[in-house]
Amino acid sequence: MTKSYKNGEFADSMKKFIQRVYPDEYSPELVDLDLCRINHFEEMFLWLDEIYDNRDRYNLHWALHEAGDIFKRLMDEAGTNISQSLRKHYTQEERERLNELTSKMDWVAREKELAIARRTEYFNTISNLLTRVDIIISVALIVIISEISHLGNTIFGSVILVIIFTGIVAFLKVTFDRFIIIPWIARLGWKKYLNEVEVTRKILVDVEAVNVVVIAAIKDEKAPEVTYKLIERGTREISMISDHIFFPE
Repeated sequence: MTKSYKNGEFADSMKKFIQRVYPDEYSPELVDLDLCRINHFEEMFLWLDEIYDNRDRYNLHWALHEAGDIFKRLMDEAGTNISQSLRKHYTQEERERLNELTSKMDWVAREKELAIARRTEYFNTISNLLTRVDIIISVALIVIISEISHLGNTIFGSVILVIIFTGIVAFLKVTFDRFIIIPWIARLGWKKYLNEVEVTRKILVDVEAVNVVVIAAIKDEKAPEVTYKLIERGTREISMISDHIFFPE
C-alpha cells in the first residue's frame, strides 16, 4: 500500500510544513484560501495511489507514463498565484526581485522533478533492453534446439533424449522468465513508481505551502525584505527534499 492520502491530508501536510518552516506566519485559515487547487491535487494523487494499490491490474510502463504526465501538469499549476498577486502590490523594482526569487524556487522544484523523469527514462530503457535481450535469447534457444534436433541421433542416439533435452531447456527458460526476470522488473518498477509519487507529492506540498504563505504576505503588504526571506526559506526547504524515499519491503 502507498500512504494513500485521504481527502484533507495534502492540506494537513501543508499546515505541518508551514508550522515547521514559518511558525510566525502560521494560521489555520492560510491553507483554506487555496482549497480549490489543493482538492484538485489530492484527487490526482488519490488516483495515482489507486493505480499503485491495484497494480496487478495495470501495465507498469503505462503507470509510469501516466504519473509523469500528471506530475508535469501539477508542476505547471503549482505556485502560479504568486505572480498574479505581485501585479497588484509593490513597486516595479520590488516585483522584479520577487519574480526572480519565485522563478528560482520554481526552477529548484522543476529540477527535482526532471531528475525523477530522467530516472524513469533510464528504467524504461533498461527494461526495454532486457525485454529485447530476452527475446534474442529465446530465438537463439530455438535455433540451438533445432540444430540439436537435427543432430539428435548423433549426439543423443535417441529421439526421446532430444525431446527430453528440449523440454528441459524450454522449462528452464520459461521458469527463469516467469519467476525471476519478470517479477524482478515489476518489483523494481513499482518501487520506482511509488518513490516518484511520494517525492512529487512532497515537492508539491512544499511549493503550495510556500505559495500560500507568500501570497498572504503580499496581500498584507509586508515589507519586501520580509517577503524575500519567506521565498528564500521555502526554496531552501524544497532544495533539501531527497529524490528518494525508502519504503520497507
